[in-house]
Amino acid sequence: MQAQWLIQHGTLCGSEAEMVQGLADLVGMSYLLARRLGFDFSRLDRMLLQRLKGLREADEMNLEKQWGDLSLLLSYLAPED
Repeated sequence: MQAQWLIQHGTLCGSEAEMVQGLADLVGMSYLLARRLGFDFSRLDRMLLQRLKGLREADEMNLEKQWGDLSLLLSYLAPED
C-alpha cells in the first residue's frame, strides 16, 4: 500500500524519485511475498519471463507493436535469450 501511495503521490507531485522508489518497493515486496508463500526467487523470475513472452506474442495491448516494450524488457531481464 505504501509503495502504491508513493507512486501516486510522486505522479501527482511530479517527483521522479518518489515514483521510482514506489516502483522499486513494489518489485522488492513481490519477491518477498513470493518467498513467504514458499516460492524461490528463481521461480518468480522464470514465471515473469514466461508471462512476458506470452504477452509479447499475444500483444493485446499493442505494447510490442507500438513501442517494443516487451522485447526491450525481455532483453534486459534475460540478455542471453
